[in-house]
Amino acid sequence: MSRKVAREELFKLVFESELKEENTKETLENYLKRDEALTNENELKFIKKYMNGMAINNDRILKTINDNITGWSFERIGNVEKSLLKCSVYELLCETTPHEIVVNEVVELAKLYGDEKTSEFVNGILAKIINK
Repeated sequence: MSRKVAREELFKLVFESELKEENTKETLENYLKRDEALTNENELKFIKKYMNGMAINNDRILKTINDNITGWSFERIGNVEKSLLKCSVYELLCETTPHEIVVNEVVELAKLYGDEKTSEFVNGILAKIINK
């Protein structure tokens, strides 16, 4: 199983939920009906667990992000940044993945999908959360 592939697919689904303004559970249900859905069972299990966990912990995730953004509110940042932060903050708060792995993988996704400042922005917020 490739957690890297699963995390990237997770990011895309959270991004989709931000664009459509629907909760992650709805987006997951729609995704599972698509032909292009991942077929690797371990990757699907990872995505299902994280999407459902993010839906359950949404208020806690948003509060943590808002408490650590200086000079911004969650509503004002871009959808790429919102999605990356939701995925990584969920993993930091609710899973046992070492924070170095979480930060490294989200920064790589930020470089791939965001603009030149996205990775610095996301990394800065995650550093605040980790160091509290």
